[in-house]
Amino acid sequence: MFKKLMPKEEKYFDDFKEVIARLQEMAKLTHDFFSAETYDKEIFLKLKPIENRCDEVSNRIFKRLNKSFITPFDREDIFSLTKKLDAIGDILLGAAIRVDIFNLEERIENAENLTAVVLQQINELGVVIQHLKNSGDHINECKAVKDLESEADNIYRSSLKQLFLKEKDPLKLIKKKEILEMLENASDKCQSTANVIMSIFIKNS
Repeated sequence: MFKKLMPKEEKYFDDFKEVIARLQEMAKLTHDFFSAETYDKEIFLKLKPIENRCDEVSNRIFKRLNKSFITPFDREDIFSLTKKLDAIGDILLGAAIRVDIFNLEERIENAENLTAVVLQQINELGVVIQHLKNSGDHINECKAVKDLESEADNIYRSSLKQLFLKEKDPLKLIKKKEILEMLENASDKCQSTANVIMSIFIKNS
């Protein structure tokens, strides 16, 4: 009975690796989606199944946490990291869904720049998560995620300024602003994910 309560650490680490790999797929697709001259519904339709897979893996982690007596690191950190990663996928999908719901056909200026930053952040998180089991010195990647978040903030502010100067249709302005805000929020979530990982490294160093 006690043996069943002893989790294999590899299961948690493998799950985190799968989630970040799926997020990298989503980030690349989202960047392609917002970079196109006209929005490609085929790209949009690819996002939902990947996000569903992320949800499945996250639920598997939560179920294991409820059954596990011993975890590879603090269960609060496992829970928090899972939630942060899951939120990134939700936001990326949500931004693309807004384009579909709002029936936007024209590109949102600078949206592709924001998604490029988010893709970079997720790739940096991918490097760290690949080595999460062994901890090691990956503080630079975490710092890079934070630096990129500052870049996303600058792009977002500049984008809003241009949007309010150029967009004359109030309804389109509201729609575009909401999507830009979501993409910037995805960058914020990447930073908060890096913060959780930093905390894990510090606690287990």
